[in-house]
Amino acid sequence: MPPQRVEQQTPETAVITAKIEDMRKMITLIGRESRFGAGLWVGFVKGLAIGIFVSMLLVGIKLVLLAS
Repeated sequence: MPPQRVEQQTPETAVITAKIEDMRKMITLIGRESRFGAGLWVGFVKGLAIGIFVSMLLVGIKLVLLAS
């Protein structure tokens, strides 16, 4: 078995590699924050819609009971 080839990084390539890894992590974090924000917004809109629906339903029932 031939000896394994060891690659050494120069300072310039190490900096470039670190910047690329940092960019990948930042993109991942932005995606997570975006997904969290979207989920939070959807939850808010759903809650608002359910609240409006239930309040209209209760007002409708109250009007029907008062009318009879």
